[in-house]
Amino acid sequence: MADIAKPPLRQVLASLHYAYPTGIFLYYMVTSTIAVCTLQTRSSEHCHPRRRIISWLLVFMILTYFAQLLTLVIQSIVQQVFPPAEQDVIIGLLSCALVFGVLFAGLSEAPNPVWYPYMGSLGLALAFEPVVTILAIAVRPKQALAYADFFNISAVAARYLAIILALAFYFEGNCSPPSEKGTDSERQSLLKTNGSGDHQDSDSEDRSEPGQQNGYGATSDASTDDSQSSDADSDESPWERRERQASKQMERRLKENGNWVTYAKSFMVFFPYIWPVGRRALQIRVVLVGACLLAMNVINVLIPRQLGIIIDCLSGFNNKNPWIQVLIFAGLKLVASEAGLSLLRQWLWIPVEYYSFDAISTAAYSHVLNLSSDFHDSKSSSDIMMAIQSGQSVSNILESICFRAVPMLIDMVVAFFYLSFELGPYEGFITVATASAFLYIATRMISKLKSARKNEVSAWFREHYVRQAGIQGWSTVACFNQIGHEEGRYSVAVKERVSTSQKVYFGYVVAYAFQFLVLLSGLLAGAFLAVYRVTHGQATAGTFTMLLTYWAQLVAPLHFFASLGRSISRDLLHAEQLLEIMQTKPSIVSKEGAPDLRFTGGEVRFDHVWFSYDKKKDILKDINFTATPGMTVAFVGATGAGKSTILKLLDRFYDVTRGSIEIDGQDIRDVDLHSLRAQIGVVPQSPILFDDTIMNNVRYAKLTATDEEVYEACKAACIHEQILGFSDGYQTRVGERGIKLSGGELQRVAIARAILKRPSIVLLDEATSAVDTETEQKIQEALRTLCENRTTFIVAHRLSTIMNADRIIVVTGGEVVEQGSHEELIRANGKYAELWSQQIFVKPKDKEPLDDKGVIKGRKAPNIVNDLSPETTNSELAKVNPTSNADRTANPTKDDEPSDEKLDSTGRKKEV
Repeated sequence: MADIAKPPLRQVLASLHYAYPTGIFLYYMVTSTIAVCTLQTRSSEHCHPRRRIISWLLVFMILTYFAQLLTLVIQSIVQQVFPPAEQDVIIGLLSCALVFGVLFAGLSEAPNPVWYPYMGSLGLALAFEPVVTILAIAVRPKQALAYADFFNISAVAARYLAIILALAFYFEGNCSPPSEKGTDSERQSLLKTNGSGDHQDSDSEDRSEPGQQNGYGATSDASTDDSQSSDADSDESPWERRERQASKQMERRLKENGNWVTYAKSFMVFFPYIWPVGRRALQIRVVLVGACLLAMNVINVLIPRQLGIIIDCLSGFNNKNPWIQVLIFAGLKLVASEAGLSLLRQWLWIPVEYYSFDAISTAAYSHVLNLSSDFHDSKSSSDIMMAIQSGQSVSNILESICFRAVPMLIDMVVAFFYLSFELGPYEGFITVATASAFLYIATRMISKLKSARKNEVSAWFREHYVRQAGIQGWSTVACFNQIGHEEGRYSVAVKERVSTSQKVYFGYVVAYAFQFLVLLSGLLAGAFLAVYRVTHGQATAGTFTMLLTYWAQLVAPLHFFASLGRSISRDLLHAEQLLEIMQTKPSIVSKEGAPDLRFTGGEVRFDHVWFSYDKKKDILKDINFTATPGMTVAFVGATGAGKSTILKLLDRFYDVTRGSIEIDGQDIRDVDLHSLRAQIGVVPQSPILFDDTIMNNVRYAKLTATDEEVYEACKAACIHEQILGFSDGYQTRVGERGIKLSGGELQRVAIARAILKRPSIVLLDEATSAVDTETEQKIQEALRTLCENRTTFIVAHRLSTIMNADRIIVVTGGEVVEQGSHEELIRANGKYAELWSQQIFVKPKDKEPLDDKGVIKGRKAPNIVNDLSPETTNSELAKVNPTSNADRTANPTKDDEPSDEKLDSTGRKKEV
């Protein structure tokens, strides 16, 4: 009965030899994946006081497996028996050593290991080990135990004890008091911590933070502690700043979502742009691309197999026609080449890929344009443009996973089973072991090179910065005779970049060398196995050729998987920047069903308006006034008082915090935003023109305007004749932001654009602040045309330009402190009178009477340009020495000495 029972037991034991390491490996991979996806690996609560002891116990377990293998080899040599044992026994021992080696690598390198994958694996080992050992003894022939048997049993017992100790140490560590956990040296982090408790790389003291730069032309300070640099380092390169901000944003959203699955779902907002919704032809193309990839998986198996068949034909192992087999091989190679399935796949995929890129870019651009002023004021244009261009990263992630990772994973799995079938379980183990070692070394080397690669990018940006600064600032460099200094700075930057690039390049060379050695070792092991089987009649020469060909095809998938994590991480960071924008909602929108603005005259009322940008500090406080139709209202005050903010509120770039703004009795928040802005024309202090022709820039206000309407608008803006004087006339390109035009020309083109719009309300924000007096006179003429019979709001620092306004409102600290006409405010002798006296260089005395022009009676009126009056003059305010009159009386200067020169009535020297 016992003899009958042995064969089934032997089969069970063989199955357990394979199931034991496979089950532990699958459990470890599944639970580790769950831990990563649920962000448990990012928690610092998993530190364990006995981590190092448990790691060494895992090493001891691995050594016991190798000790058993060594015992079998010695026994085989002594008894002159080969192989030393059944292949399932050897494969079982090797596989267990490999699996627990993976566990040891994961436990020793994880900064915050999650313990249940490791303890669960040890628990499975605790269950498997006695069963395997008992069955091995049961199927053993009935004879006296040899020394090798005692040694094997001892190794198993020692391993079993190590498993029990590892579990005991784990549970004992969990039961330790918190104070003990906090002081045990074994759980202290291998990374330094800064004052806030954040971990730092151990080498952070020896290198500067990537992207950090010293002041212009300054030398580096070796004593600077980079660990104290803030996140918002102003010296970091734009690339590093974007990467840092995207990384912080991703970390924040990961914490909010709680796991990677929920986080990944947030990217579903891009699905309508990646998957061609409603485009049946493109959807069919995607399905056919998948079919092509599956066909390639089949071809990748058939090509090595067919080459083996040809070798067997030539060797006489089969009676097949070699010519036909070669033709089949050539056909398979053609199908697998760039002229076969690859060409078909690219032809099918290119329209889908470009659809995705076009859809994402268009949607992102449209979304950005529809966002409100608070978004655009808080983001740099370069960051926004880079984020829009990052749309390609979204489709890259999908393509990398679905159309590259999945097919290559299928290739790897098929390779394992096919080689195991053709050459036995040994070859399957060699394939798995080689792939595991290759991926481990590749990821480790890439991780080691991450810091060097970051330093290289930083050095490249520093070189670019020095080169750009020297070229753009050439006039300054030449004026201060610092060409030699700039040459030295650039030479140092180039040497630094070359040095870091050499380190990175050599690092990659070493990494590739190690990867090659791993692949070569696997190939040699497989080749020796194949040769052994061929020489013993267990395989043909064609099988050996098939192995060599198939092995060469596995190199590309291994290299791809080694870099997959890095490429997906990079694409995720870039996609994160775009996702943040796409999830941003405009703060200023029209209410649902909001009616158009009914303009009946242009009465504007600010009803106790309060406003704050950040909901913390009030920028405007209880602004209250009414502008009747056709009235000109001017705002004056110090810089930062809130004058321009009032205009932004009127154009509804922001909404008021409290109060309301009404136009003809309608709250601007209750009307359609488009209809509101259609009634308002704006001439900003620094107009922005597109890099296009003058004609198109003026016509931008009214895209349907004819050329004649544009000419009339330019004539009204006093710029028509000057445009005709340009070489290309109205077809002259103005350059980026209108850089080819002078300040006065730029302002008048902006005024022409506003005139062409024919707005009902005009907003002028420092429209003449940066031009000379003569140009200012021309601009004022154009402004009078624009503002005629329109409700107008002006922000100005030159009080002479607004003295004829119907109402002048003085704003200080966000509050209205005075309002009235020029004469009324001068007579009130308040803040406006003080500002007026400062600009005309007169300090009025409190009790001296003023005339109706705001000048002390009995004193000659100063020659001030009134830019809103119809008269024009070429006079300018004379530059006055700030020395007071009292000081001049006590200490006369050369300028105060009497002159014999005769002056005419205008103050000019008479010609003698």
